[in-house]
Amino acid sequence: MKIRLILPMFLLLGIVGCGNNNSTPNSSVNTDIITDVPEEDKVVPAQGANFEFDDYNDSGVEYDTNKWYVNDLKSMNLPDPYVIEEDGVYYIYGTTDRTAARTVDCYSTTDFNHFTHHPDVFKRDNTNWSGTTTGIFAPEVMKFGDLFYMYYSADHIESGRRYIDVVVSESPTGPFVGYEGTDADGKELNSHDDPIFRHNDTIGLSVLDQTLFVDDDGEMYMYYSVYDTNNSQYIVGFEMKDPVTPDWDTYKVLVRPGEPTAENTFFKTYFWEAYTGFEVAEGPQMIKSPNGKYYLTYSVNHYPNKYYTVCYAVSDSPLGDYTKPYTKDQSWTNVLFGYAGGMQGSSVYQKWDGFMSGTAHHCFFKIGDQHMIGYHAHSNRKGDSPRYFGMDKLFFDADGVPYCHGPSTTVQTLPEAISGYKNIALDARVYASSTITNPQRINDNFITEHYNLPQEKDREVGIPTGKSYIELKFDKEYEIGGIQIMNSVFFAEHLEEVAFINFFNGNAILDATIDYNVVDIDKEFIKPMTGITFDLNDFKADKVVVCFDSSYDAFVNEIIVLGK
Repeated sequence: MKIRLILPMFLLLGIVGCGNNNSTPNSSVNTDIITDVPEEDKVVPAQGANFEFDDYNDSGVEYDTNKWYVNDLKSMNLPDPYVIEEDGVYYIYGTTDRTAARTVDCYSTTDFNHFTHHPDVFKRDNTNWSGTTTGIFAPEVMKFGDLFYMYYSADHIESGRRYIDVVVSESPTGPFVGYEGTDADGKELNSHDDPIFRHNDTIGLSVLDQTLFVDDDGEMYMYYSVYDTNNSQYIVGFEMKDPVTPDWDTYKVLVRPGEPTAENTFFKTYFWEAYTGFEVAEGPQMIKSPNGKYYLTYSVNHYPNKYYTVCYAVSDSPLGDYTKPYTKDQSWTNVLFGYAGGMQGSSVYQKWDGFMSGTAHHCFFKIGDQHMIGYHAHSNRKGDSPRYFGMDKLFFDADGVPYCHGPSTTVQTLPEAISGYKNIALDARVYASSTITNPQRINDNFITEHYNLPQEKDREVGIPTGKSYIELKFDKEYEIGGIQIMNSVFFAEHLEEVAFINFFNGNAILDATIDYNVVDIDKEFIKPMTGITFDLNDFKADKVVVCFDSSYDAFVNEIIVLGK
């Protein structure tokens, strides 16, 4: 059933073009636009009798797990996730709520739709310095040689202070046991008796959320968060001589929440990083851009809150100095992923209610060539609930700045290494009606997610009232397996339907409509990363035409076509 949304004229006038004037886009865009679509390609097609497809705009339709995935926040109750790949199998570790963090669980998968649970891959015994009653937090696993090293933090039963330790295994699914051996300086280590990393004894503070980064030249660095005496946390880093030997002489404070530099000035220029009374910069991760710069990412605003979000700072070297992008009179100028609005009670906060919450404490990993961000989110999507694993895609723009697609809640395309399909729209030649604005953005791979941020405006494609067309012409015939027309993030400008999608040779879809479960009319909110999605039984095509016949000026984000 089609639902016609009647929008008040004042709302349309107030929002149309609200993000279409100010910013200079960062993403790569296709400037080779040919106007107009050939007249013969505008003809209304007849839907082929043998053309088969699944309409994913009907929320009751089961999706093909060979091509698509959904962040249902039901599969893995696993906060603080970390993902590694070994021989085509992906292993996901995290703080284990199942045992109140007394052990570590692992999940393995080859497709991120079906998971095998490996309980208790690591558990303490009574000889350990933290005993069996203290938690094991934010485990991360890396492979060096033939061993898998698990790094984690736990409280010491005597000092009460939290330290970082290392355990090892010959298998990614354990059992992990205390590290015993000699470090790079010849010191004997035995993590049964003492945590491997104890530098924080000199500052008298607890630490948490360690991560190890190996640069292209093989040099290693560790980053973690330190509990400050000012009811906050900050990020530090240092070089590593080998997987168990820190070079404490290189220890350096890198990032403080809300602060423009690592210096503690108490001047919260980046006020959005310090909404909560307990000011947080935790869960650090490092990702190196193709431009050679280092992006130190971290979570702000404490995990129980909806605005627990991933921000970033950038540097020319692994240990900084780090800077955060800033534009006067704007907020969330360094956001990478998640919520980017005001505090509780604000308009954005209310609109996000029931969409996503707490999408932070993240990790980076790759599925084939595709960068991914893994994270946890509150399962009730409102805040302070059990935290479940989610993932979305990560990219770099033309300047090397990372950006993400997400957070998402509806069906999304799996990376090519799993599905065998790639987004062939990215390399397509674009034809567009002259009345369409910003047609070059229909395949720029950027999807606007925060309708309230100026830096994300002018990124969508304007669809005028009446009939208009976009054609994507591919460089050859492909086997086509799916299509997504990603909707606007602006409520008053979102697209309700398309007149037809034509792949030619009898392969066409008529009168496609959106799933209205993604629209909250009362709150005037459309969930980001949603659109019109069809799963297609493979057929050959070298072009696709989308005909819009809108009763008002609308916008769309992107057209994604699965091909192989």
